[in-house]
Amino acid sequence: MVLVIIAVAAVAALLLQPAGGSACNSTWSCAASYPIQVAGNYGVAAEQCASSSTYLYCLGGLDANGGPHSEVYVGTVAASGNITGWTPSPVAYPTTVSGQSCVLSSGYMYCVGGSHDSAGDDVASSYYAQVEGSGGLGAWFYTTPYPIPVDAQSCVTSSSYVYCVGGNNETDGTDGTVAPSNSVWYAQLTSSGIGRWSKTTAYPANSYLPSCFTADSDIFCLGGVDSSDNPLGTAYYASISSTGVGEWIPTSAYPLPATGQACAVSDGSVYCVGGATSGGQYAAYTSAVYSAPISSSGIGSWKEGPDYPVSVGTSCAIASTRIYCVGGYDTSAQGEDDYVYFAPLSSI
Repeated sequence: MVLVIIAVAAVAALLLQPAGGSACNSTWSCAASYPIQVAGNYGVAAEQCASSSTYLYCLGGLDANGGPHSEVYVGTVAASGNITGWTPSPVAYPTTVSGQSCVLSSGYMYCVGGSHDSAGDDVASSYYAQVEGSGGLGAWFYTTPYPIPVDAQSCVTSSSYVYCVGGNNETDGTDGTVAPSNSVWYAQLTSSGIGRWSKTTAYPANSYLPSCFTADSDIFCLGGVDSSDNPLGTAYYASISSTGVGEWIPTSAYPLPATGQACAVSDGSVYCVGGATSGGQYAAYTSAVYSAPISSSGIGSWKEGPDYPVSVGTSCAIASTRIYCVGGYDTSAQGEDDYVYFAPLSSI
């Protein structure tokens, strides 16, 4: 376990860091920039963010030079809705990581897999930590590893179970070949960690970076990238229970082929931001924002909202009545940004 000890002056510096970006507008407001930086360049991508009603938790991710990090930061949501600074959690994640998938459930955060170095080598390792009353995360503990080293899978939680869909499976160990997967695994979550992983109904396509989310007793997944680096617009949903995932059923396709769009659910609707519209070495990103109602009958009609301030593949989470999006891949020379924007759900 690696302890991160930060002096008071360093914490103050993070709190005083200027707000991200200059593209704030009447819909999207600027919050404090994300604090990861290397050689004077700020930026983060492929981190994982999750939220409670008053806190946003983000961990890991790649810096502006493409190196993974282990830092965990907490943003406190003020009464105004703004996040004015990021406080480092006292305990770092046990390894440098990017492209992992994390969920919050019953006062604990659980994280699965990811790439641990700049070469993109994947791990099967899984860890969990308790959410503390002050908003931070406690010590991280090792728990049941994923059945195969993986990154870019999408894990979701419902009724104290975690369900993980697709991803890049590393098939040959260190510096090994990765292949998009259609595997779906699930396990029970408890205060003692992740239970035994069981395989369940395969996803209809091999896909990495799908965007999955849950509502009531259903899982919904859309987008992703196929084995030829083509983004997908297809969407499916299925029932979930303590015995796994049911039959996958096609539902309303996303309005454009995209991968890695950041989706979050609130009050029977899903909100999705950005994503990559082409893959391969020269990825292109979109600033499009869409929302749709979701129910046991699938995803309803998609509605376009005000564009995000930048074209990006970001990470978003909903706290109370607002959506918050942190950093992400973009098409700048640096390739990543540190911008943090938020907007009321009613406006998008």
